[in-house]
Amino acid sequence: MDRSRQYDFIADLYDGYPGNYLEDIVFFVEEAKRIGGPVLEVGVGTGRLAFCLASVGLDVVGIDSSAEMLRVMKRKEKAVGSTQGRVQVLAADMRQFSLWRRFRMAIVAFRTFLYLLTRADQLRMLRTLRPHLEPDGLLAMSFFVPPKALLERKRTEPCEMTRFSAPDGDGEIVAIDWTEFVPESSRLISHIAYEWRDESARTVRRLERTLEARYVFPKEMPSLLQEAGYEVVHAYGGFDRSPLGEHAREQIWFAKPMKEIANSKRRESR
Repeated sequence: MDRSRQYDFIADLYDGYPGNYLEDIVFFVEEAKRIGGPVLEVGVGTGRLAFCLASVGLDVVGIDSSAEMLRVMKRKEKAVGSTQGRVQVLAADMRQFSLWRRFRMAIVAFRTFLYLLTRADQLRMLRTLRPHLEPDGLLAMSFFVPPKALLERKRTEPCEMTRFSAPDGDGEIVAIDWTEFVPESSRLISHIAYEWRDESARTVRRLERTLEARYVFPKEMPSLLQEAGYEVVHAYGGFDRSPLGEHAREQIWFAKPMKEIANSKRRESR
């Protein structure tokens, strides 16, 4: 399977999976309002964040490699009907795209960066993104800190993540998740099972899918960003803007293009 399109198979169920997780949305909307638009969202998905950014008056361009996720987003946009054309989306590989415009802010939220499965691909994406930022623009990324205990155990136990009404209105869907970790390659494989339950709570249908990602330790990020032409501005350990310390569960990185690189690009364009 093409890992860049692994969400195609669960696009219609995706919005139910994060459930009512809003912590990162509030954070990124606050930051984007402070910095100003336009905003580029890499991995826009079904518009979970993009529509919220547009609702506060920001222009948003979103890219995603999953045509099915974008199809769901377009359907939602018709239902929302209040973004006033502020959201534009297109199918694109985050490792290689050119939009021929610059943005005040670029956001790579909700683990999207981890779906780049090699360091080379991570660098490629970061370098592709850099010319799309204004010289004083800001890149923001968020993903989890690899949990040491689980890396040693190499797996989590299956647990219910969320439950939500089936998109077709026929019963309830329960999402069950477990993850295996492969330290040798810094990979994690998320196993998600969707179970359709009837009124008697019996499972009448089951769909299983896997999502593969590459986890990244906080100590790796400063050199990675520097090699891609960025300098770190802030590193947070949570959406409450707490420090990225030993016990942090999230890592949130803010970086800007290095000035000498931006100046060099301007000279080359003359």
